[in-house]
Amino acid sequence: MVGGVERYYQLARCFRDEDQRADRQLEFTQIDIEMSFIDREDIYNLVEGLLKRVWKVALNIDVPTPFKRLTFQEAVNRYGVDKPDTRFGMELADFTEEFRGSGFKVFSGAIANQGVVKALNAKGLAGATQGQMDTMTELAKSFGAKGLAYIKVEGGEWKSPIVNSSASPKKRHWRKNWQ
Repeated sequence: MVGGVERYYQLARCFRDEDQRADRQLEFTQIDIEMSFIDREDIYNLVEGLLKRVWKVALNIDVPTPFKRLTFQEAVNRYGVDKPDTRFGMELADFTEEFRGSGFKVFSGAIANQGVVKALNAKGLAGATQGQMDTMTELAKSFGAKGLAYIKVEGGEWKSPIVNSSASPKKRHWRKNWQ
């Protein structure tokens, strides 16, 4: 770039010289992009145009642009991770206000300490057996959770070990989307 070349691109076949992980390919082709005096939109436009062209030439597939974009904060708030798989619509729902005055101290205590209560809508699992719930709880623990709190919504009613007269949260307009 000092020599007056403001853009440089390199395609390279790569092999990872590190431990394999489920979310990383061992071998891949990468593009190295070096550009001077650009802004974020410049790189977005370049990469979107490149991928659109490659998919069209290689597979005759039209890829719509611009790509959907999420900020880091939005991804973490909506999906709980900075690299969400948005194909499944598994967004987190914020239940902080519903549990603010709850007698369930795990949630109300977290909220009192500036935390939040979020839930994942697992539609179709209201019929899960206690044994299946226990298995899911053990799986959650294997990932470092202290446990798994769940609420089954059947016929508009909340059913859960954490929902009783002293722990009942305030219910709101979420009902039709959570049955």
